[in-house]
Amino acid sequence: MTFHCDKCGLCCRLLKDVPQLAAFDRGDGVCKFLHGNLCSIYENRPDICNVDKMYPAFASIMSRDEYDEVMEASCARIKEMFKCETRTRPAKN
Repeated sequence: MTFHCDKCGLCCRLLKDVPQLAAFDRGDGVCKFLHGNLCSIYENRPDICNVDKMYPAFASIMSRDEYDEVMEASCARIKEMFKCETRTRPAKN
């Protein structure tokens, strides 16, 4: 298994929960480098934003396949959370 990012940009909207990315937060939990759903500094993004570069930090406790499964599950939880937030927000008039 290989983690596949579909570029939804949702993980870039949760910076308030990641102290290591506080400098990237534009003040509302969204990354200041997120334009639409794409990262404007993608090639130079922080390692914490790069699934491949972060794997070595977890290599001693899980295989790459297990790590990719965890990343896929985390991504799915983020998507579900945003889906729930969208459903519970009142419609704007």
